[in-house]
Amino acid sequence: MVPPGSTVGCPNPWYYRVWMIGLVGVFFWGLVGYRQQWQRGLAVTALSDQTPWGLYIANFLFLVGIAASAVVLLAAVQLFHRQDLSPTLLPAKALAITAVLMSLLFVTADLGHPERIWHALPLLGSLNFPTSILAWDILALSAYLLLNMGLVWRQSRTMTPSAPPSQHTVGMGSILAIVLGLSIHTITAFMLAGTPSRPMWFNPLLAPRFIVSAFAAGSALMIILFLILNRWGVFSLPQSAIRFLSQVLTATLLIHLFLLGVESFSHVYPVVHQGGVDHHATPWTLWTQVAIGLSVLATLIMIYPRWRMNRQMVAIACGFALTGIWMEKGLGLVIAGLNPTPLGEWVVYIPSAVEIQISLGIWAFGALLLTELLRWIVRHRS
Repeated sequence: MVPPGSTVGCPNPWYYRVWMIGLVGVFFWGLVGYRQQWQRGLAVTALSDQTPWGLYIANFLFLVGIAASAVVLLAAVQLFHRQDLSPTLLPAKALAITAVLMSLLFVTADLGHPERIWHALPLLGSLNFPTSILAWDILALSAYLLLNMGLVWRQSRTMTPSAPPSQHTVGMGSILAIVLGLSIHTITAFMLAGTPSRPMWFNPLLAPRFIVSAFAAGSALMIILFLILNRWGVFSLPQSAIRFLSQVLTATLLIHLFLLGVESFSHVYPVVHQGGVDHHATPWTLWTQVAIGLSVLATLIMIYPRWRMNRQMVAIACGFALTGIWMEKGLGLVIAGLNPTPLGEWVVYIPSAVEIQISLGIWAFGALLLTELLRWIVRHRS
């Protein structure tokens, strides 16, 4: 159903202009914060030698998972022949492109002096491939980004409003995208799991837990996105897509909570002795407990059949799942993993106002980019 004043031929209704103006304002506000960080360095943040990673890397971990989650729909169409889900591929790939670019921006913000990236550029510096896990991550993210950009452009050129994209455009490119999508988050998990000095990260379950939580968060975000697109008549997406993603969300939330519980036992139950004081292996803060509680609430909503068939309840569950996974997988994992330090120190980290300002600016940029990508897709479909 198309609301009054909202048509594909009239892409600039009042709510679109308000949305874009608001995002542009937040984006430039973030640039003001980044200018301050550029001039004064990371001293304006709450990062330190004890906590080298913070809000920026927390968002990076979450967004790489969002980018990888597009493989859920790719696999359903390409491997399981769910052609009814074909119209969702372009929006899902647009979301993947946006998430990869946002994750790269968060890494750039975390560098402090982004011009130093030349050390990793071919010919100018040394990428230390294949010994460096970071090198693998850079190459996988770059390949996944370029591949999805190519698939979106090619598919949008061959799609018509009344016909699904041809299998030729999905083909081997989609198979490769599935492999890369799973790889980028696995490699990201290896970056953390390969540090023996951090007991919380040095865990073989980290990679599968990252993949499962990525599918849960990505499915939740795509459900919200598809509900909005259907509500405003931008896309005519099948209801089977919402049902399919709801099933994926339900299953992955259950697996995510199980893996989290199994991993948590080894961190919470044992007690280590440092300096004559008993500590649990990991500081389970109220932040992490709230995150797990939100994921549990989302799971309870999704496993109840009547609520799972209600759009409003599904949207609420998706909001709970997104927030809970972002909290647990972001700061809940990064900061808890940094404590205690290899010297046995316990450091409290609270993001500074500048970090929050820059992060909101990057999120606004991502929303702007996704909005424009969807408009571009609509124009090529019409």
